[in-house]
Amino acid sequence: MKGSQIQRVFLDELSPVTQILDLFNWLPDAHLYVKDLEGRFMLVNLASARRNGFQTPDEIIGKTDFDVHPPQMAAAYREEDRKVMAGGKAIPEQIWLVYDYLGMQRWFVSTKIPLFNKKREVMGLAGVMRPLESAKHLQASYQGLAPVVEYVLENYREKMEGEILAQLVDLSVSQLNRRFKKLFGIAPMQFVLRTRVNAARTILTRENLSLGEVALECGFYDQGQFGRIFKRETGLTPGSYRKRYQSGTFGGV
Repeated sequence: MKGSQIQRVFLDELSPVTQILDLFNWLPDAHLYVKDLEGRFMLVNLASARRNGFQTPDEIIGKTDFDVHPPQMAAAYREEDRKVMAGGKAIPEQIWLVYDYLGMQRWFVSTKIPLFNKKREVMGLAGVMRPLESAKHLQASYQGLAPVVEYVLENYREKMEGEILAQLVDLSVSQLNRRFKKLFGIAPMQFVLRTRVNAARTILTRENLSLGEVALECGFYDQGQFGRIFKRETGLTPGSYRKRYQSGTFGGV
């Protein structure tokens, strides 16, 4: 009997095959999820559930990214999901800046694969994320830019200039832009703006500062600039975002 035949017999006898997924509950840095064609979570491991603000995996079942993520990020996740399912091919090793339910951000390496039924029709997808710093084959590139990432995350309230960021890693501005975009998919100053917007998301839903105060707290020049950039990144004005999410229902909290 050939190896493939032996495998088929074994898998046919395995009941249920999903029991293998229990292994992922012992990998706290691995975030596993399975979605159906409509983008609803069908399976997640414990780490993925907790990152989204739920105590158990069962609590997230049936929800979509729009139930647990800010709308702009949910739309981006859903768009990539559709590419995986429409093309029927995996999208490996994509780097995403992912937010948890508290608004904390971290870089992850994400791989998604389509899932097929017995008729070889796409019925959903599975994905797994792991922290970028744990991806050894990307570590060299990440470590070279880590001072920039860490500086922005710690100092986003302050004035930011490309020259200052480039000096942190002994590169020219153009060199930094090329390397940062190649690894993260966005330019350094775009990362600065997204970091500020993410900080504003957290403040808007958890504090009662005026919009002008939120703008200054997050490093924007004024309320006008804050409003324009926030709407561009999230699809909502700061005021609308606050009204929609301040109740604390989004993200499972």
